[in-house]
Amino acid sequence: MRIIVIGGGVIGLWSAVELARAGADVTVLDAGPQAGFASPAAAGWVVPALSAPLSGPGVLLHSARQALHREAPFSVAPRLTSSLLRWLVGFVRSGSAGRYAAGLRAVLDLGAGCVDDFARLQETADLELRQTGLLMAAVTQAGLDEVAQLAEATTAAGYKGGYEVLDGSAARSREPALGSAVSGAVHAVDEVQVRPEQVLRALHKQLADAGGRLVSGTASRLGPDGVGWRVETSAGSFDCDRLLVAAGAWSTELLAVLGVRLPLLAATGYSITTPGTGRAPQLAVKLVEPSIAITPFADGVRVAARLDLGRPGGPIAERLLSTIVNRTRPYFADWRPGLSTATFAGMRPATPDSLPLIGPVPGHPGLYVATGHGMLGLTLAPGTARHVVPLILSDERAPELKPFALERYLLRGAWPRP
Repeated sequence: MRIIVIGGGVIGLWSAVELARAGADVTVLDAGPQAGFASPAAAGWVVPALSAPLSGPGVLLHSARQALHREAPFSVAPRLTSSLLRWLVGFVRSGSAGRYAAGLRAVLDLGAGCVDDFARLQETADLELRQTGLLMAAVTQAGLDEVAQLAEATTAAGYKGGYEVLDGSAARSREPALGSAVSGAVHAVDEVQVRPEQVLRALHKQLADAGGRLVSGTASRLGPDGVGWRVETSAGSFDCDRLLVAAGAWSTELLAVLGVRLPLLAATGYSITTPGTGRAPQLAVKLVEPSIAITPFADGVRVAARLDLGRPGGPIAERLLSTIVNRTRPYFADWRPGLSTATFAGMRPATPDSLPLIGPVPGHPGLYVATGHGMLGLTLAPGTARHVVPLILSDERAPELKPFALERYLLRGAWPRP
């Protein structure tokens, strides 16, 4: 069976590798490095502990309070388009306690085993894999309560990893780089971190070893061609029996020509990698109140932050970068980010209910989608690939994929067709 995968990010590549290993003739169409490509901007966290949907009971009020005090770790594009407005309405509607709990369980099921998957990947690849857990540090009691409640909810939903709740002194003992302002922390002890760039290189090699091929070319149009599909790209036309669209934030415009409108919004995140000055952290740390991710790697510390809804990827404005860096100061004794050795702005594909879109496209036989993983691309890539293989090759949709079906939007009028 000839299969084309559009998208050379971690979701598309991991799926392509597993499809090729299952015997399919796989071609990945990859637009290559470009502004907005999400994977290099990632913090590198493999974190089933953070599987909870962004929406949830009380989130809207909490976010409004942060915005009033100019402390919100996100922003919304000033131009309120119809797509952005519909997305925001869907986000609010998905925030009930029942939908939040169901979404958390679904994402945990999809991400099950991901830490072991990355350990296996390291066995065959040059991969910097850090197995020191994730420390969620807060400077306020409200922040500490927030992550402690998250730990309880995630454990109740089926999370198998371990947690430790630490007071300020114990948190500083666990991570000596933390400053005196830190009031406490929750340490998710089983989470890991990887260099996203190295993961992509490893998957490129595995794809080639499995007999698949990677073609550099920007997909511009797709459509049915007899009993299969044809994709027009800057590198020419490609035909296949089945087609998987895993193009992140660009999936929307690719499918729009078929009359399929996905509830997908680009949410731009930013990261820098910097050695900094002072005593650098040795553990991955989430700064709770500003929602900033700190990840130590061999060549520096990665600082990743923000979720700017409806804004395109591109260069990071110096003012925004300065704001992010300054908000790290209260959390560390004397470590300060310095000049950046790598700066990225990447568009994470986000859905209103924080759940990915994985499955066949209704009304279009042989066409499938795997996108909308938001900030959990690394965490959910192995599980997505695991379930995509039988879906595409044998039309077997595993129960784990039911919560991520496109039908929840396309067939219920929740996201109007063009």
